Amino acid sequence: MRSKNFLLQSFILLLLSSILHVVVADTGESGLDRDLDFKGSDCIWIRTIRDYDRLDDRTLLIWSGSRPYFVELTTGSRETRSLGGMRVESNDDQLCPYGGDTLSFGGLMSFPVRVQAISRISREQAEELKVHYGKSDNEKPKTPAPRELKGADVIELD
Repeated sequence: MRSKNFLLQSFILLLLSSILHVVVADTGESGLDRDLDFKGSDCIWIRTIRDYDRLDDRTLLIWSGSRPYFVELTTGSRETRSLGGMRVESNDDQLCPYGGDTLSFGGLMSFPVRVQAISRISREQAEELKVHYGKSDNEKPKTPAPRELKGADVIELD
């Protein structure tokens, strides 16, 4: 009887600790982290790539037409700062995070960097990422200062 109670108590303790772990882990995420798949396996048609924004040495926003994609590279590359443009190297018509697809930045002496993850995101998420990485000043609008109201004058009485 005693061993059954011990097993039951152990099971309940294990169950409660796992629930507590999930609750604590869930409350630590920001809204952006919860909605964005950082391990995305989306692909981008190369012919539709129009522009890119560098977020840091390992992450980019690539614009395919008007659609933004969050792209993570396998290693950081300072060449992403280059003004020489971006070159895509792929075995087919799509840039994907599998199959050895790479990006190169700059001129002739640039080294290709493999793509680790691509996630299609919304325009709002793209703006949030720019703010998060310090590439945009479009933070949420601040509440305006209260305007002065014209009212009765205050008269001090002695």
